[in-house]
Amino acid sequence: MKKATKGFLALAIVGTAVFASQALADGNGGVPGSVDDPVVTKSYVDQQIRQALGGGGGSVSNGLTVVELYPGQTLYGFEGTEFIVRTGKVQAVAGNKGDGLTDITEGADLRGGALVQANHLLLIARSDNRGLRLQSGYDNVAYIMVRGKYEIR
Repeated sequence: MKKATKGFLALAIVGTAVFASQALADGNGGVPGSVDDPVVTKSYVDQQIRQALGGGGGSVSNGLTVVELYPGQTLYGFEGTEFIVRTGKVQAVAGNKGDGLTDITEGADLRGGALVQANHLLLIARSDNRGLRLQSGYDNVAYIMVRGKYEIR
């Protein structure tokens, strides 16, 4: 686990313990679902954690998630995001400085516009608008496995 995640979780546990001890000291047991002890959903907690860790926009995939990419869309990755193109004709999108993606399988850098081979592991080195889009003239959907923070625009 990353340091920031560990720190956030430790802070949340300590905060919960302090709140619980104060509630007990006040003689208020806190009925689950009441104003004193609200019930929240997992998605709400996940959203709050993402925002606290600076991941407010986009999705985060800790495991591998299959993403569907349609014509006109671009899949952007952030620092450390990994892609594996499963189907479709997909090309690399260069970053702001013209740098592309790292093709770990081949041990090469893919410049913007380069065709991405299926089943190659790609890595985003920096968060500067690097990603994948469908090759011009390809009208079908592409399936891409993603690990890490990503955004579709």
